Amino acid sequence: MFAFAARAPRPIPTTILFCCAYVLSFVDRQILSLLIGPVKADLHLDDFQFAVLNGFAFAVLYSVLGLPISMLADRFARPPIIVGGLALWSLSTIGCGLSGGFWGLFFCRMGVGIGEAALVPAVYSFLADIVPAARLGRIIALFSAGSFVGAGLAYLSGGALMALLRPGSLPGGLVPWKLCFVIVGAPGLVLAAVIACFVHEPAARGAREARAGLLQTWTFIRGQKWLFPLHFLGYSCSAVMLFSLMAWSPAYLMRVMGMPHGVVGGFMGGVAIVCGCGGIWTSGRLIDALTTRGIVRAPVIVGAGGMAGAALLFLLSGLCGVGTAGLVFFALTFFCASFPMAPSAFVIQTVAPRSMRAQISAIMLLCNALIGLSAGSMLIGLLDDRVFTASDGIRYALPIVAIVASTAGAAMIAGTAPFYLARWRALSRGE
Repeated sequence: MFAFAARAPRPIPTTILFCCAYVLSFVDRQILSLLIGPVKADLHLDDFQFAVLNGFAFAVLYSVLGLPISMLADRFARPPIIVGGLALWSLSTIGCGLSGGFWGLFFCRMGVGIGEAALVPAVYSFLADIVPAARLGRIIALFSAGSFVGAGLAYLSGGALMALLRPGSLPGGLVPWKLCFVIVGAPGLVLAAVIACFVHEPAARGAREARAGLLQTWTFIRGQKWLFPLHFLGYSCSAVMLFSLMAWSPAYLMRVMGMPHGVVGGFMGGVAIVCGCGGIWTSGRLIDALTTRGIVRAPVIVGAGGMAGAALLFLLSGLCGVGTAGLVFFALTFFCASFPMAPSAFVIQTVAPRSMRAQISAIMLLCNALIGLSAGSMLIGLLDDRVFTASDGIRYALPIVAIVASTAGAAMIAGTAPFYLARWRALSRGE
């Protein structure tokens, strides 16, 4: 019964289990975006208040607690940390469906953020310990693809459930959007039990390096000059583009493109799964292929190129307006916007000492959450409510924020090239 636990973790099965957890994390995180209409109507919210629930409520503790949780992941066994986070965010998602007002939903969304803060830094660190460097790009891409599968399933399941469920026939007086939260939260509890049974810590972990504290990690970051500041800020700008598209695309498609609510879920689900997963897988394979050919700057090229491409394609989508061409460029924007996820993680896992990987990943996620997920989403809601006050104000608010952020991010990531190359040379010399 316990023979499996005695063997070293196998990269592909382990990555698939972690990918499933990432899928569920994005289903639970993203389902609220598709339910914007009924949630706003039931709770009498404006766009800014909805943005607070969708972005800030989730991101505030997701970002703040990510670093101390990552310090635990650099010191102790990571599977129990991952399992505990998965169980917590699943229960919190179910709690969203049982909440009776704005503040109940707010605190449950905070619980989702706390649980999800345990996942990515621990998983990235774990995978870097069990996967050879030559395959790390595609393995990270495989895991990260879970975010787009999860977002796509959130759109698809949310739309399908809302179409199937009818008020007045639900148990406990639940309205359809509340039951959606309960249904999508429950599978996470089952997956938590599976990971607890079949994933364990690599036996040799920690034998070669002492654990690093926050002070040592900060000293290392400062020693790399502009590499990490530009990396953190640049990829946070890419997160503004990606998370803005995920959070506000349903509203954009309904208000600007005139797409029916029932169609939006299917369209966004297909775009997120096909274009998002296709983009991130292409990104990971490009990094591995270019690195194998001796192109050291491969993650810089792929990351900056993806951001620049996303900005250009979204601009073209807006210029085309309503119609097939606009939707095609919109889908291609998702394809390019997913590119930065693999190089962002790849750089940290390859240049950081093993004892600091989870902590530096958590700092990256902190910046992503505060800038990309929270500030970007709230800025769009604020512009839509206060500046572009027409019913289709999202037509201008979303592209302005997303395109400017993605362009700035591309410039910053391109600026990391000399610092990344210097660190790579130092590692080659054994420093």
